[in-house]
Amino acid sequence: MEQTLLARAGAHLLATLKRGFDAWLFVTKLSVPAMILTRLLMYFDLIPYVAAVFKPIMALLNLPPETALVWVSAIVANLYVPVTVFIGLMPVMDPLSLSQATTLGALCLLCHGLFIEGQVCRATGLSFWRVSVFRLVSAVAFGLIISRSAALIGWGAGPSAVMPALQAATDLVPSWGDWIFNSVRQLLMILVLVEALMLFMELVKHLKLTRLISKVLGPPLRWAGVGENAMMVTVIGCVLGLALGGGLIVAESRSGHISPRDIFGAMMLMAVFHSMVEDTFLMWALGGSLFWLLGARLVFALAVASAVNRLARKPAWRPLLVGDKLQF
Repeated sequence: MEQTLLARAGAHLLATLKRGFDAWLFVTKLSVPAMILTRLLMYFDLIPYVAAVFKPIMALLNLPPETALVWVSAIVANLYVPVTVFIGLMPVMDPLSLSQATTLGALCLLCHGLFIEGQVCRATGLSFWRVSVFRLVSAVAFGLIISRSAALIGWGAGPSAVMPALQAATDLVPSWGDWIFNSVRQLLMILVLVEALMLFMELVKHLKLTRLISKVLGPPLRWAGVGENAMMVTVIGCVLGLALGGGLIVAESRSGHISPRDIFGAMMLMAVFHSMVEDTFLMWALGGSLFWLLGARLVFALAVASAVNRLARKPAWRPLLVGDKLQF
């Protein structure tokens, strides 16, 4: 009897690890081309040309035109690159006010890593272009809310304070050897995290803690359109990152645990609110307001995800918002 139980436990463990590896491999195949494209844009210094397109938007948001370089750096890469760009611009740019630094931080938080994270979204069945446009529009809308609110109530006119620790020089465009090494290391770290989180979710299911999580986090997540079966992976994605959340959703959807409607609801929320600790800290360290970058951003993300999910359930809106690949 004990041998039978051990054999079943071992088989279940191997199956769980295989699901995690398959999900990581699938996401990696989509991410590597996007990582190479990002590298080429940075290596050939093409970001300033892309940034020129965004300068009118920066003016609309009461931001200096130079900050377009910062946001475009975030759009094509991770959030550490715009930090470096911002520090490099500080000697030649007027200091940002608190409201301006908060607006810029919000733009970067809601819309960054479009190529890589967009491919992760695509792996879950969503449209790359629909998600990218959704994130761009959401970022500008939230930026407008911050800048207009600041002007209306007279908030944030004082100077922002950049954390001194971030002002250390970093290599914006590392050598090809360093880039390959760092990229492989990052992908392997993601594999370890995905496997650990798959085991963690199995433990949560075994201990029957999903009901407790649903009771505590259920009301706001259900309001945003996230179904009960997707709540755990959504919380993980919101806290740790879209790549991890998306990878777990791929694994869960392949096993039939998450419906297409729940996938859409979870990804819409995670698209504009993820990696809440690390990313938020970076933008706060650049001088932004933690109230707006964390608290208000979470409320905004829940409201936007809720609105999009409700519209997506209407036949007239579904083709525009969802597309043909994800059927529900």
